[in-house]
Amino acid sequence: MKCIITREEVIAEAFTTGEYLNPQAVTEADIAAATIHYVEPIVGASLCEALCDGEYESLREEYVKSLLALAVRLEIQPTLDMRTGGCGSVVTRTATAEPADSVTRSRHRRALRRRVRALSHRLSRYLDENRGLYPEYDPAKNILKRCSTDGGFVQIV
Repeated sequence: MKCIITREEVIAEAFTTGEYLNPQAVTEADIAAATIHYVEPIVGASLCEALCDGEYESLREEYVKSLLALAVRLEIQPTLDMRTGGCGSVVTRTATAEPADSVTRSRHRRALRRRVRALSHRLSRYLDENRGLYPEYDPAKNILKRCSTDGGFVQIV
């Protein structure tokens, strides 16, 4: 499976230095699903395929990589917060740490969503301003060019 970024890049971009995550916790399927859900609706299938094939390195590095890494984290964070064991879904508690409460987890997830949304809009604006560089990009297929709601206001972008 060809992916725009690697699992190591996801960990380097989306997790801070003090957070340890085994690279095996991020799968190619996680990256592919986040690509389909968050990147492809903005860039379109053709440009997304070109990015997977290694084309447009500067677009990938400057705009897509950070967005996709955070999107992967947003998607896998709930599975990182708990594990499945012989007794079903469990959370780990140690002498030095305990699971975050639901309010803290919810706050963290909202912050991740806001960052993903901001980076999505940044990518969309860049593509609109530089259409000539990316012949595969079709602004009519960009999901952010349809309609969005921010703070209760409907905006046609």
